[in-house]
Amino acid sequence: MYPPERMPRAGNGCNIPVLERGETIHIEEVHALQGESVTLRPPRESDVEVVYSWDRDPELAAWNGRSPISISLSAARRDYLARWEDPSVKTFIIEASGEPIGMATLYDFRRDGCELGIKIGPGNLRGRGYATEAVTLLLDYVFDTLGLRAVRGSTLAHNDRMQRVFEKNGFVQVGDGSLLSRYDNRRYTELFYELQRVDQRP
Repeated sequence: MYPPERMPRAGNGCNIPVLERGETIHIEEVHALQGESVTLRPPRESDVEVVYSWDRDPELAAWNGRSPISISLSAARRDYLARWEDPSVKTFIIEASGEPIGMATLYDFRRDGCELGIKIGPGNLRGRGYATEAVTLLLDYVFDTLGLRAVRGSTLAHNDRMQRVFEKNGFVQVGDGSLLSRYDNRRYTELFYELQRVDQRP
C-alpha cells in the first residue's frame, strides 16, 4: 500500500490512494489479503461469469431479501467492471485453494467507518468457516491499513450463518429494522451489527 502521506481522506471518509498526478488508482493496485484458508484479492474480468452465477442463485438472493438478477451476462459484465473500478467501493474476490468462492465488499465510508458485505457462492462451501476468516482479514485491513474506527454490517433475522460470522468476529448487535424483500414482497427483520476498533476482538 501507499504510505499514509500518500492516502488523502476523500469526502466520503475513505482513505483512497492516489497517484502522483492526482488520479484515483484502480482497485487492481490493492494488495491481496492472505489468510490461512482464504485469500482476498481484487476482482478480475475473468471473475465475471462466476460472480454472475452467484447473483442468479435464488437461495443466495433470498438470504439478502433480493431477487436473483435477471439481466444478461453482457449487461452484468458492464455493471460489474464499472463497480469494481469505483474508488468509493472496495471489492474483493474470496479464493480458497486458488478458486473463487465468494465476494466481500467495503462501502458506505462515513463517520470514520464503513459497511461490510460478504457472500459465499457455492452452496457446498457455506458454513465451513470461509466467511468468518474473510471477515477477520477485512477487519485487519479496515482498522490497520485504512485506519478507520468502525465496521458496520447487517443481515436478515433468518440468516443464522451470517449472524454467527458477525458474532465470531466480535460484532455487537446494535439494532434492528423492517425490510421489504424484493424477492417475495414480504417484510423481514433486518439486524444491524457494529464493531468498534476499541472493542476486544476474538
